[in-house]
Formats: sequence, structure tokens, C-alpha cells
Amino acid sequence: MSDCGCDQAKANLYELLRGELCAEESAPIREHLAQCPDCRTEETVCIRLTEVVRRACEDERDSNCPPEELRNAILKNLRTAG
Repeated sequence: MSDCGCDQAKANLYELLRGELCAEESAPIREHLAQCPDCRTEETVCIRLTEVVRRACEDERDSNCPPEELRNAILKNLRTAG
């Protein structure tokens, strides 16, 4: 395996963190991260940013959910209509 360098590691960091790269694609990036403190710092920032966005989306989703009573009434009407 060969180290991919900072540019490629940073360019593919989000894909790596989301598990979108195959083993062949991710191995050089992981090797680079193991050796490069700057890119590991970038990785840490990406992980934290991803977590903050995920939590914000969950909060948004939770606040947009209809009340359970309304959901149950709609489902009941759909079942009786079908």
C-alpha cells in the first residue's frame, strides 16, 4: 500500500467516514491518516461536524413529527378507506 498524500486524504475524508469507499480505496487514506497529524486533525473536525449535523437533523425531524394522536387517526382512516 502507498500513502495517498494530504490532498487525496482530505478530498475523500467524508466518503471514508460514511463508509462509502471500498477497502482498496480506503486503505491508502487510512495509512495516510495514521502518519499525518494534520489530516487526523481534519478527520476529527469532520467527525465532530458530522455528529453535530446528524443531531441537528434528528432534532429537526423530531420537532416536525405530527402528534401521535393525529398519526393514529390518519392511519385508522387509511385502513378503513382501503
